[in-house]
Amino acid sequence: MPDRSAHNGPTDAAGDLADSLQALLRTLPDQGSYHLRHLAALACSLKGAALGAREFAVAPRDRRFEHPDWQAHPLMRRALQAWLACGLHYQQWLGELAIAESDRARLLQWGEMLHATFAPSNLPINPDFLDRVRQTRGASLCQGTRNLTTDLVLDRPLAPLCADTAFLVGRDLAATPGQVVLREPLYELIQYRPTTPQVHARPLLMVPPPLNRFYLLDLTEPTSLVRHALDAGFQVFMISWRNPQAEHQEWGFNRYVGACDQALDSVSQLTGGAPVNLLGVCAGGVLALLLQGVLQRRGQAGRICSASYLVTPIDGRLDTGLVRLLGPAARQQLRSKLWRHGYLPAADLARAFSWQRPAEFVWPQALDRYALGRDPQPRNVLAWSQDCTRLPARLVEDLLDFFERDPFARPGSLIVQGQPIDLSAITTPSWHLGARHDHIVPCANSFPARRMGGEVTFVQSHSGHIQSLVNPADHPDAWFRAGPLTHDRLSDWLDHHPVSPGSWRTDWSAWLKPHAGALSAAPSELGNANYPPLEAAPGRYVLQS
Repeated sequence: MPDRSAHNGPTDAAGDLADSLQALLRTLPDQGSYHLRHLAALACSLKGAALGAREFAVAPRDRRFEHPDWQAHPLMRRALQAWLACGLHYQQWLGELAIAESDRARLLQWGEMLHATFAPSNLPINPDFLDRVRQTRGASLCQGTRNLTTDLVLDRPLAPLCADTAFLVGRDLAATPGQVVLREPLYELIQYRPTTPQVHARPLLMVPPPLNRFYLLDLTEPTSLVRHALDAGFQVFMISWRNPQAEHQEWGFNRYVGACDQALDSVSQLTGGAPVNLLGVCAGGVLALLLQGVLQRRGQAGRICSASYLVTPIDGRLDTGLVRLLGPAARQQLRSKLWRHGYLPAADLARAFSWQRPAEFVWPQALDRYALGRDPQPRNVLAWSQDCTRLPARLVEDLLDFFERDPFARPGSLIVQGQPIDLSAITTPSWHLGARHDHIVPCANSFPARRMGGEVTFVQSHSGHIQSLVNPADHPDAWFRAGPLTHDRLSDWLDHHPVSPGSWRTDWSAWLKPHAGALSAAPSELGNANYPPLEAAPGRYVLQS
């Protein structure tokens, strides 16, 4: 067990920021002229903003400034231009400064958070706020105060993304028919009812991330990847992870990979002993990769006939907002909290992901709820997003170690279930999805390069981490790139694989079919004598708070 107390230096995230600020101050003597040049450029831009210049444009997808008064009203236009100037010059100043990359990344992330906080849309000059006050004759202020009081009493870390009662799991979300056929302390195994007269002999087991509920893959019928796979003729099974408590603090890679191994065996027994097609998503994909590595070392690789990895960090060297904030002091603080509670609280996890993009997931919701006095709009994906789970202390430790060491780059350096993991030794065909605008697992980190053995196919989706998973197959603006792994670098691969219109789901199901075996009559009943149906999907664990 790690030392939970020893640490030389600051003990929280503010300590990491203080270290980076000190590094910034140390650049003043040697790079003084550089700082003065950028300060003069900022002053010039601020002067232009004060005089009414329109030098800077709002980002095309930024909806905070759609009101026409942001351009028409002199005060609002000047405030917006000054704010845009500060953000742009801050990025340019840090981007070219001679400073350690870790300090640059941390200062950029903190700057982005502060810039979003001090956006003019968060000030009383916001024309949407002023219009709302006039239209409601001040009633919106009263309602906003009530909303704020409610959230403070309920100890909500942030304004909710979606009303708690907008959707019901099992009725509105995760409603694909099926049965829980196995319940273990760590997970439930769900078998879904086929939707086609014939099904492929080799089943599909989906491994979702333990960080969230599984039903991102089964939100609604049009967006459900489960439904898409069923309609393509696959026999689909899903792992539903339990929401852990303090007594489960030692659940880590070994326990979760063991659970995947057990589920794989159960799925095979439920389908006549057939080998299984494995699909892992995000951190669930890491577990699936580890399972493949374990089975390869045991000489049991044949139990998996294909593997699909969706937005999975096969390259652990993430450069995201969350990683930038997790400096040495923040990691030590996190570890101390983990072992004190036995788990990472769900609220902390939700807050961490939201603050990666505060301009999208923090301040607009706060403005709507507290300043405008409005309830959040019902959106199924946001309802899922705020339905977070706890994470056992050991699993968080293992994930931190994974992202600190990037062990897949050094075959044999990570031991799971007593086996050294070497992905390059795997010979099973694999299919990998990266998302172009992914802010959680950047596309380059989903790119397998030469880390994965066997026949490897890579696909790039047009959207982001979550949207790539929920966009339906008939999405009108969807496109993807697909092809075999022909290059070691993502940029080179992209240059040689043109865009294809449509959804990656079509390409994936077409790739999977040859690995899924012959067609036969779909089973009329779910489960079998050894695995009797226990409860209707989505089961019990997904509802545990």
